[in-house]
Amino acid sequence: MPAHLSRRRLVLTAAIFALGAVMPGDAAELDPSALVYKLPDQIKWNPPSAAGSQNAVLVGDPAKPGLYVVLNKWLKGNHFSRPHSHPNDRFISVLGGTWWVGSGTTFDPDNSVAMPAGTFVTHFGKQVHWDGAKDEDGTLLIVGDGPGTSTPAEQTAGRLSGIDPRAVVYTLPEQYKWRDPTGAAGTNQVILHGDPTKPGLYVALNRFKPGNFSKPHFHPNDRFITVVKGTWWVATGNKADKNNMVPMPAGSFVTHFGKQVHWDGAKDEEAWVLIVGEGPGTLTLVEEATR
Repeated sequence: MPAHLSRRRLVLTAAIFALGAVMPGDAAELDPSALVYKLPDQIKWNPPSAAGSQNAVLVGDPAKPGLYVVLNKWLKGNHFSRPHSHPNDRFISVLGGTWWVGSGTTFDPDNSVAMPAGTFVTHFGKQVHWDGAKDEDGTLLIVGDGPGTSTPAEQTAGRLSGIDPRAVVYTLPEQYKWRDPTGAAGTNQVILHGDPTKPGLYVALNRFKPGNFSKPHFHPNDRFITVVKGTWWVATGNKADKNNMVPMPAGSFVTHFGKQVHWDGAKDEEAWVLIVGEGPGTLTLVEEATR
């Protein structure tokens, strides 16, 4: 068996075992060859580092080539990294709290720039930056193509006068350009990075209004989804039965395996989901089962 298929089988077997161990007895049945998930209390965080942060690797290995997805939490108490760079671009969504960011070798936390929850940040490869938390935790979802290793830069004193856009750019939540600016559609989307219709890494944010669901479908490649807000309801297979779905509360992490049928949506409250994948992430509808 090829090595990549062997690794995929091991990951899938472990996910199936974990899923069977944690699903409540009266939960809807999900096909683990199509979808696996971790609820917020099942995500295994590493112990806090000496610098005052902790992380949980969700996909891949940031030290190696390939896609990685990592949760990172800067702990409150004026904990900051020092000026450093990464070899490749990194794409960061602020999931909770406020994250404070600076660029260049001038380390000046007092004049760092606040990134509130919902902000999307790009760190450009080989450019120096630094970041951390002040009086509240800052929780981040970091996505990139590895290796995502860190190279320290020589720190200099002085006053930070602003962020260098060659190193860091960001979009605040109120600056998002939703595909449906009128808000009339049941599901809206903003593309934060890349193009889901083409090869390459993409990051998209979907917003499901209450009572709106996709139809059974599949995508050509795996997709990795973080529930940012509300409760997202998921199901597998081609029978669209809204009474037979599994709730994913905010903080859950879901994997949709490529070429496997699933569908999802929101019931009583709006649900926001952050989707990461390697394109194309196109959608193919399948015929719905009638019974």
